Amino acid sequence: MDGNGVEATRRALLDAIRDHGPIGFDEFMTIALYGPEGYYARPPIGPAGDFLTSPHVHPVFGMLLAKAIRSLHTGIGAPAPFRLAEVGAGDGTLARQLLAELVGLDLRYTAVEISSGTREALASVDGLEVATELTGSPHVIVANELLDNLPFRRIRGDREIVVTATDDGILAETEIPWDGEPGPPDVETIVPIGALAFVVRLAETLAGYAVLIDYGDVGSSGGGAHGYRAHRVVEDTLLDPGGADITAGVDFEQIARRAHADGLVAFPSITQREALVGLGFDTWLRSELERQTDLLDASQGLEAVRTWGGRSRATLLVDPSALGRLRWLVVASPGLPRPAWLP
Repeated sequence: MDGNGVEATRRALLDAIRDHGPIGFDEFMTIALYGPEGYYARPPIGPAGDFLTSPHVHPVFGMLLAKAIRSLHTGIGAPAPFRLAEVGAGDGTLARQLLAELVGLDLRYTAVEISSGTREALASVDGLEVATELTGSPHVIVANELLDNLPFRRIRGDREIVVTATDDGILAETEIPWDGEPGPPDVETIVPIGALAFVVRLAETLAGYAVLIDYGDVGSSGGGAHGYRAHRVVEDTLLDPGGADITAGVDFEQIARRAHADGLVAFPSITQREALVGLGFDTWLRSELERQTDLLDASQGLEAVRTWGGRSRATLLVDPSALGRLRWLVVASPGLPRPAWLP
């Protein structure tokens, strides 16, 4: 984001603080990320942006996710038309992959984004309907790296970490009493109010399955608040508001409990490595190796090198130290079968 956008976001934050005092971190995130001049006003994703998601790494991610979606489509009785919704569709990379792989289905694909700039980018994708909120009764809902960016609050013990400003207009953290359940006294705890509200919305709209993919852990959030800019971690989330992503790992156990409380079925979450291997990643990898060998035998060295490079990038999707550590959580309407590809 340019300096004008950051300055406009800073002014909006200072106005909010002057209006009603220190603001919760959730309000800070709402303004910094989703405000008129916020971070997501322009899609910041991809090699030239601030971070990459799985579909940017290699199209095999979309291919295997489409295989999972076809299985879910069968599990709910193969409805036609088949209503698929992607929430937090970003720059449309995953949508393009899924649309190409789901050819043959009577598909109604809706991309949900609250940022006007992102919706403009998505409008150029053929076969895609663009919406500002999740409505109707989708048969399958996909959210790839969405939950970690939804507004959350931060607590330490029985104190809430909030955002205030100094007399000269510098944003700073302070603490106020927290009226909810206290956390460990010396550890920052994330309260994912945005992610939990999203699960409530799922329960109100879902007519099938939802696949939630994100960074996080089971029983903990897997780290405190941080940001990303130019593919590097930003520790100071108050510096240049609107100029960097803001995120925190997802506690998938907490999300699953919320889903159960709202009448959904939550299957045990698995790592992305487990999910993609279960969907045939190893078979695909072997076929690419065979293709590389055939290309070399045919003296097509350049194509063989490209195949090797793509295969190497794709392994990042299942590498436990890279994208393979993401988790997949499948939730479903009551009475639906467990997806066959879940290990």
